[in-house]
Amino acid sequence: MQNRQAIQERHRKRKKQQRMTTILVVSGVALIIAAIMMLPTIQRSLTPLGDIIVPELNPRPNASGNAMGDPNAPVIIEGFSDFGCGHCDNFALDTGELIAETYVASGQVYFVSRSVGSMLSPTTSPMLTEAAYCAGDQGQYWEYHDLIYANQVAIYSSQNAPVDRYMQSFAEELSLDMDAFNACLDGNKFEEQLQQDQLDAVQAGINSTPSFLINGQLVVGNRPMEEFQTIIDAALSE
Repeated sequence: MQNRQAIQERHRKRKKQQRMTTILVVSGVALIIAAIMMLPTIQRSLTPLGDIIVPELNPRPNASGNAMGDPNAPVIIEGFSDFGCGHCDNFALDTGELIAETYVASGQVYFVSRSVGSMLSPTTSPMLTEAAYCAGDQGQYWEYHDLIYANQVAIYSSQNAPVDRYMQSFAEELSLDMDAFNACLDGNKFEEQLQQDQLDAVQAGINSTPSFLINGQLVVGNRPMEEFQTIIDAALSE
């Protein structure tokens, strides 16, 4: 009888050990999977940020959020761009500023910057656009916009680029209210606006960046300033 009880006790202990082993194995596998899933985040957090490039920041005339100029201007330009697009960068830092100086400042053009960031980088570009819109809440959309383009190569050079840290650094460089900026980001305040940008681009037949609607007329590509002048002057004469 005692031998039978001893055997049963050994069976109970063996089953208990087997259960514990199974639990440990399952837990170990779960930890490994979690570590693999977190690896990109860990790599991004460990990637050196380096010094950000701070260009000469050029406040736009009558800037309000992601727009500039007089909303009642006779010509309205909607510029659809992607922060990861090299041609968009060239337009923003060249022809875009000439349009602002020549037509926006004079009250002839109202320019609205909109995003179709999902075309090139469906994660990075929307994040940066939302951050720029949040900076616009504090009157510095265009300055934030310029900082992104000035650092475009570094941000988009690697999948492990610490995008969130760039976003914070740009906000700090502009002395934004960081609590308000982060609350805007965390609350996805401009998520619907980004979705509307995408929807309006699709409805307008836009499938590349940069693209522009000039009083509803679709203009594709980073055209020379002379071509924009011809189109804008024609719209003004109507």
